[in-house]
Amino acid sequence: MRQKNNSKRFLALIMFFGFWSLFSAQEKTIIKILNRELKKEVKNQLKYSNFNGDTISIIKEFSIDNNKNLTFQIKKTSPYFIGYQIIKQEVPLNKIVKIGKDIQIILETEKDAVITTTTTFDETKKEQKLTESLFFLYISNEKQNDDLGIELQKAFQKAGFNVKKEYWYD
Repeated sequence: MRQKNNSKRFLALIMFFGFWSLFSAQEKTIIKILNRELKKEVKNQLKYSNFNGDTISIIKEFSIDNNKNLTFQIKKTSPYFIGYQIIKQEVPLNKIVKIGKDIQIILETEKDAVITTTTTFDETKKEQKLTESLFFLYISNEKQNDDLGIELQKAFQKAGFNVKKEYWYD
């Protein structure tokens, strides 16, 4: 009898780690897609016809930490302000409910799930921390890329997160 219980526990443990590694692999897929698209955005940002002078560079690529928080950090310059900004965003994956595209691709979340820290470096250093419900991916220039929204939605769903893709405007 004891051996039968041990076999059941062992089987349950194998199934648990199998599902865990499957979800972990899908989280890596989310990161791979986001980083691929962000790098493409940075590389081509000056070439797009609707370039408005704002530029970004990657400080910390998209990543998912042990607490299942999606985070990344960029440096932004603009002709509309002096100096530059360091923008860091963080959101728990389980708080993301929608993906969409308007001016740029956005992850919509439950109320106040996104922490955005903006540090402005001009004559002085100023830091502003906001909680909001929009996680901006800073991916905007590529057009006719509805397939990207579908690809991201599927990756989130395979990782165990029910994220809906709704509007997708160019």
